[in-house]
Amino acid sequence: MKQGAILVSSIELANKILKSNTRARYQINNYFKKNKFAGAKDKKKIIDLVFKFLKNYFSLKKKCKINQIEFSARNGILLLYFNYNKLENFEIIYEGKFSLVSENDDIKIFKLARSSKEDIIPCLPKWIEDKLTKEFKLNLQKNYQSILDQPRFDIRINKRFTDRNKVLKLLNNNEIMSYKTTFSPVGITIEKRIIEKTIKKIRQNFFEVQDEASQIVTIISGAKSGMKVLDYCAGKGTKTLALLDIMHSKGEIYVNDVNIQRLEILKKRVKSLKSEHSINVFTENKKFREYFDLILLDVPCSGSGVWRRRPENMVKLDLGQHLKNIKIQSELLEKASKYCKKGGTISYITCSLLEDENEKQIKNFLLNNKAFQILDINIILKNKLNNLNLKSSEKWLTILPNYLNTDGFFICMLRKYV
Repeated sequence: MKQGAILVSSIELANKILKSNTRARYQINNYFKKNKFAGAKDKKKIIDLVFKFLKNYFSLKKKCKINQIEFSARNGILLLYFNYNKLENFEIIYEGKFSLVSENDDIKIFKLARSSKEDIIPCLPKWIEDKLTKEFKLNLQKNYQSILDQPRFDIRINKRFTDRNKVLKLLNNNEIMSYKTTFSPVGITIEKRIIEKTIKKIRQNFFEVQDEASQIVTIISGAKSGMKVLDYCAGKGTKTLALLDIMHSKGEIYVNDVNIQRLEILKKRVKSLKSEHSINVFTENKKFREYFDLILLDVPCSGSGVWRRRPENMVKLDLGQHLKNIKIQSELLEKASKYCKKGGTISYITCSLLEDENEKQIKNFLLNNKAFQILDINIILKNKLNNLNLKSSEKWLTILPNYLNTDGFFICMLRKYV
């Protein structure tokens, strides 16, 4: 494909993603199913350009506004392209039958990109930036830069069926280069992302796809064999399956989610592991009051910790949705607290880096729930993952993507004493 045709396809795909309520990856797959003209190298160029545009959406919008250029997917992608390719010939974008059609701002965009001394890096609207955690703000530019990094492709081994060395050997025998995760004792990082279907063909129940940071927060939640555990926002069950493995299928695990379809997927995943007897679907019932030793509460949130993986969520987040998330989180905490027994623990988890979804949510909950106190996460880390050199200045923990090159997570452990 000519460079202009790659730009045209990138602009078309970016507009589809911006107008859709579905995930970017779904739109990308659907686009290339309908448009089979692109080879593997061209697809990669298009996808890379679209993701860079989404990740730099607000910085590109800001640059266009300052320089009196109408902001659109077309102009944003063109500015980004010339910023990364400063030595490129201007006319190349018009070459070929399916290339760009000239517009008035094109030469202005070209000159702006050529004159810029620095690469474009992400930024956020002020209302979101003000809500970032203090850890993120301490190294703001560095953490913004990390949004551009490629997300890792990690898996978690099922210790009931195999061990990490065997899985590493299996992957390498299938020419899938991989290495052990540094901090999770059950994780493996695959060097080059491959289609998940390819992984499924060889995994034989040996492992599940799960980011290392997600593995870490599940481990330090403290599940043990014989416990009564409730995964209150289980979704498709990534953390549920990890709990099952940690508990050696001994004890009770209940799952709950407002999305019934997700629970059906979870049931199938559990069944494939031949562990369906270990999972029960939770229903709101008085018999479960003060019943559970551990409640895993991985609440719906902005997803700001995974914006490098799903940048479309960053672009589409608005204040109304954010306030709705906060209300839902507060309600879920209140509901879950009623099912936690005396001496039991709530593990409050988000993949968010926004303070009012994390620290402020915990503080507000404790004002009205005197029976609960925060457990010191530093002591838990020392006991569970002593190789993880990650100390928190507070009793909770924020894992920034820049820290461990993982997804971003927040976790706070709440013990019920009364």
